[in-house]
Amino acid sequence: MRGMVWIAFLCAAISVAGASPEQPRRDEASLRAADAAQLSAARDRDADALERMMHPAFTVNSPEGEMWPRAKVLALWRNRGIGHEHFERTVESVTLVKDIGIVAGREIVQPSPDSLAGQRRHDGGQPVMRRFTNVWLWDGGRWWFLARHANEMAAKP
Repeated sequence: MRGMVWIAFLCAAISVAGASPEQPRRDEASLRAADAAQLSAARDRDADALERMMHPAFTVNSPEGEMWPRAKVLALWRNRGIGHEHFERTVESVTLVKDIGIVAGREIVQPSPDSLAGQRRHDGGQPVMRRFTNVWLWDGGRWWFLARHANEMAAKP
């Protein structure tokens, strides 16, 4: 009996020692976490964090009505062309299809006075309601920020 206990203990120890840390998973929770990290980096104007999460083919259909490639987006973050005094996001939909994740909903932003949006506004810096869609790609065991679309919502009459 004592030998059987020792063998069971040894097998358990080998199993635990050989266990690898939990690997990231392609699921809704990890997608939501990636999107939350993007929001946090945007709030902080952390261009380095944004660069690490952006796929090399990243593109944005900007609220300014232009298509911006990754290089332009990162340059704008670095030179303060993009930034917000306030940034809230409400996720309304999360969709996973194979290696693609889509997070969509609404945002309330107050552009920083030194940002492109802040410089073009003539409303005293009022908050702006937007719709957004963030597209993520699962590759290499992680989510990559692939594309974004954000547009201002028309004011209700």
